[in-house]
Amino acid sequence: MNFLSKRSRKSKTERNGADADGNQVMQHLQAGTKFLKIRENSCKTYNRTFVLSDDGLVLEYHPSKKTASRYKIPVTDIHEIRTGHETDTFKNSKVKNKYKKENCFSLIVGAENHTINLVAGNRDEARLWVQGLGWAQKKAQNVDVKAKQASWIKEAFEKADRNQDGSVDFEECMKLLKKMNIKMDKSHAKVLFEKADVQTHTDAKGKTVTEALDADEFVNFYRLVTRRPELVKVFQEYSGEDDYWTVAEFVQFMHEEMKRLQVKPQWCKEIIDKYEPTQECRQRNILSFDGFQMFMKGPNGMLFNPHHGTVYQDMKQPFAHYFINSSHNTYLMKDQLRGPSSTEAYVRALQRGCRCVELDCWDGSDKEPVVYHGHTLTSKIKFRDAIEAIEKYAFKTSEYPLILSIENHCSIPQQKVMAKQLKSVFGDKLYLQDITEDQTALPSPDELKGKVIIKNKKLPPPVDAAAADDGDVSDEDEAAELESSDADIQAEIARKEKKVSKKGQISRLNGFSISGIEAKLKLAREISDLVNVCKSVHFKSFQHSKEHHKCNEMVSLGESKAFDLAKGSGQEMAEHNTRFLTRIYPAGRRTNSSNYNPMKMWTVGSQIVALNFQTPCEELSLNLGKFQQNGNCGFILKPVFLRKANMQFNPDSPGDQYTQKLTLRIISAQQLPKPSREVIDPYVEVTVLDVNAEYEDKTEVIENNGFNPEWNHIMEFEIKSPELAMLRFVVNDRDRLKDDFIAHYVIPIASMQLGYHHVPLFNMEGDDLEPATLFVHTLMSAP
Repeated sequence: MNFLSKRSRKSKTERNGADADGNQVMQHLQAGTKFLKIRENSCKTYNRTFVLSDDGLVLEYHPSKKTASRYKIPVTDIHEIRTGHETDTFKNSKVKNKYKKENCFSLIVGAENHTINLVAGNRDEARLWVQGLGWAQKKAQNVDVKAKQASWIKEAFEKADRNQDGSVDFEECMKLLKKMNIKMDKSHAKVLFEKADVQTHTDAKGKTVTEALDADEFVNFYRLVTRRPELVKVFQEYSGEDDYWTVAEFVQFMHEEMKRLQVKPQWCKEIIDKYEPTQECRQRNILSFDGFQMFMKGPNGMLFNPHHGTVYQDMKQPFAHYFINSSHNTYLMKDQLRGPSSTEAYVRALQRGCRCVELDCWDGSDKEPVVYHGHTLTSKIKFRDAIEAIEKYAFKTSEYPLILSIENHCSIPQQKVMAKQLKSVFGDKLYLQDITEDQTALPSPDELKGKVIIKNKKLPPPVDAAAADDGDVSDEDEAAELESSDADIQAEIARKEKKVSKKGQISRLNGFSISGIEAKLKLAREISDLVNVCKSVHFKSFQHSKEHHKCNEMVSLGESKAFDLAKGSGQEMAEHNTRFLTRIYPAGRRTNSSNYNPMKMWTVGSQIVALNFQTPCEELSLNLGKFQQNGNCGFILKPVFLRKANMQFNPDSPGDQYTQKLTLRIISAQQLPKPSREVIDPYVEVTVLDVNAEYEDKTEVIENNGFNPEWNHIMEFEIKSPELAMLRFVVNDRDRLKDDFIAHYVIPIASMQLGYHHVPLFNMEGDDLEPATLFVHTLMSAP
């Protein structure tokens, strides 16, 4: 029987992640398959052969017929495998009508959620690859630190083995070390090379090869080269005269250095069993240096507290007591004048833990509403396509409520279509229970689990229930709160127009202009009836809100107005936000989708601090760093002084009652990536972002060492509010003209573990640069 024509048969092993034919499926993927690859956001097609590596951890293909090297995708970078026509590329009618959906599947890859859209020769081939890659994902998730490192080293080895004879000599090893950003003494490297060279090899012609390393030997050589003296020093402080730790010594280390006083001997025994590579040591309950090094690269050895990677906060307090991960103009992929709109932008934001997404809704030409940045050249997507994508991914990352912030520009007939589509797509996920007149606080995130909340204007109750018709409400369109003058905006648009006109694409931006606050908005009763928890109202003053607003009435403020209020009335604003929701959004002048610093808005307790998720930048990294705590669920409980009005917290003068001193030692870095072919001259810049203040310090520059630079640089910071403060690491490469950004990491001070820890490093797009790390020591104490 043809393997591809076999029907899947459920079995016990399949229920555990593999079926009886699992090995055959993986072998089939490892043999390779030719697919039709459709370029993202295009209809161009290419024949490409995809192959899964022998260890099942890397997917490879030749990106071009002209290139000999393969493009490699770590299986761990594949976030999702979608079958059928489920990406923007496959939804394009030219593609959708040409290829059967059962032959199509897409891989969603990397921090930017790029799509690889593939068409197989038949449905069985597509099914096999979807099934096999799913198994590979599960396997990759369970690979331990040591195996991951070996896979990465072997990949580098394969690149160095140019003649493909399965071995590299000493000179090739030295070249490879340089490519891996390792600079070391040649004579010392020679000693380690000879120590790792334990076998003889034969080349492709059958000749015996001496002084050469195969892939496994190179892994051992690399580990000898990368033995960390600073970690050895830490280990030896507690090992005494032995070269191992007893359980008692392990407990002592965890108590004294890591400040983990709750650690018991049983926990240490379990860690030894998990990380110690030597069976004899495991049996004797002792930890060798190799086991310690593996432990320090695991979750407990990372700076971020692994407990904070789960939902650990009280989720039963009123909605207004939480910071909410929020996106602005969520549909955009790039700039706000000509950038593409895409359902993928919603998927990306939701996968990052976003709990408030925005839809700018306008009348569509076919009587169906569309989403786009009105009066600009941004592309349009159907409102229904947007909410269908949102529905599919709404609760995959977080089970807590999702807010749809609707900016409504539609006519009454198309508003009625919107309401109908919202009901049909979300069904009973829509939260439709009204907030009663006597309620003084909103429901909690726990009570609203799995619910979709509509944020929009709301009509007053009809005088006659039988005449529940449409009506007018006052409106404050976001465009009315632009922080630049009309002239500034028009000049920016004129500049864009000129560029576009030169290309002969268009001569006018369809009358994009900025008007004052719209006096009235015609609102359909069907939309109004969907609004309860988040009723948009106009902001007049904090005193007016205190006297007149209900608990479910919230305001939206442009960044300039919000920052002015925070500067002049910070204490009033903080008190306001103990009762009511406030949404902050970027200025309209940010046509390039840049962002403001969200720290000030969190400091005054603003819950919905919306940022442009489409733009990798320091400000967005602060947001993503903050919301990694509490299980990345999108809700963070505010500090008590931002939840209770009687605390009278003044963000401009917070006092010393919460002040603590952070002592931070930047010890070393490991395997930093290179922006160019040269070995880098790295230094680390550290910023503490506190209430109403930022503090900076930096290490000295280490020349010509991106592999294992050591600084041992001590920094001290006084932090007024550890519950709000953020810590940012940036690694730069010193250059005569302009220093190059290498990597960064952002963490809430409250989620930082104490003692010796590794700091993972990311590029600006959010991709993990593993195995690159910093090694630091942290201590919090009274000032």
